[in-house]
Amino acid sequence: LKQGIKMDLAPLLHALMIIIGFGIVFLIIMGLEHYYLIKQKQEAYDLKETIANIFSAVLYKTMDGIYLIFFLGIVAAWIKSNGLGWNVPITWWSILLIFIAQDFFFYFAHLFAHKFRIGWVTHKIHHSSKHFNFGVALRQSLLAPIPLFGIFSIVWLPFVFMGVDIKVVAFIYELNLFYQFFIHTKTIDRLPKWYEAVFNTPAHHRVHHGCAESQIDTNFGGVFILWDRLFGTFKDEAQVKPIVFGVKSRPITTNNVVVMIFEELIDLIKTTWKAKDLRVLFRHPDWKSEKSEK
Repeated sequence: LKQGIKMDLAPLLHALMIIIGFGIVFLIIMGLEHYYLIKQKQEAYDLKETIANIFSAVLYKTMDGIYLIFFLGIVAAWIKSNGLGWNVPITWWSILLIFIAQDFFFYFAHLFAHKFRIGWVTHKIHHSSKHFNFGVALRQSLLAPIPLFGIFSIVWLPFVFMGVDIKVVAFIYELNLFYQFFIHTKTIDRLPKWYEAVFNTPAHHRVHHGCAESQIDTNFGGVFILWDRLFGTFKDEAQVKPIVFGVKSRPITTNNVVVMIFEELIDLIKTTWKAKDLRVLFRHPDWKSEKSEK
């Protein structure tokens, strides 16, 4: 780094404290859900899969921290050292606006991850489980924070360029993800109509995790379902039952976390090389080049 740009580890430590706090809450709630499912004689947690989900979450958040320091941290330091960015006041209304804007950007980043194989490389792991419980919310890829594979940076960069403190941006985004944890469950049925009209809910998100034709590529919103209603990607659970969880193409059949994370990337490289067709990178995950099938 050139003189005048200093690395700040405070955002990482701040994010780490948030993650540990949220993580403890998540584990307690997962335990309660598992106990409830057993009492109700419903399908409970698969131990091996749950351990794999937790391990994948640890790797994901570790990479997230690295991204926070070595990418966003450098960008933020450069902006500050050059006197760029706005002096955005941190008030309840600015936090609310950032929260809403982040969720709006999340919608498009999430849609990209579903519509293009280069993005699906980071997101397939999350959808690959045939179960749907709070533990699946933790099932993430360490590739997700890497800008090469997707556009999730858009939930961070606009605010960093505006000069908003990274700690504030990270905290607001973690609140978004905290909410999303609670929509990964079958134990909550429908919520009041006014709430489901505005916010993402377990019923809406169950549809998103479905792999039947009527369920694929729907309900991309994080906290707000309004974006899906606005852009025509919303489907109500009552319209598309029964929900079939999992992925349509190249299902994952192992709890080996390394395989879970990298198998789609390896397959994408092989398919692209065999097809000699770069369009594979930007086609839908279920699309196949004729050359790749020969």
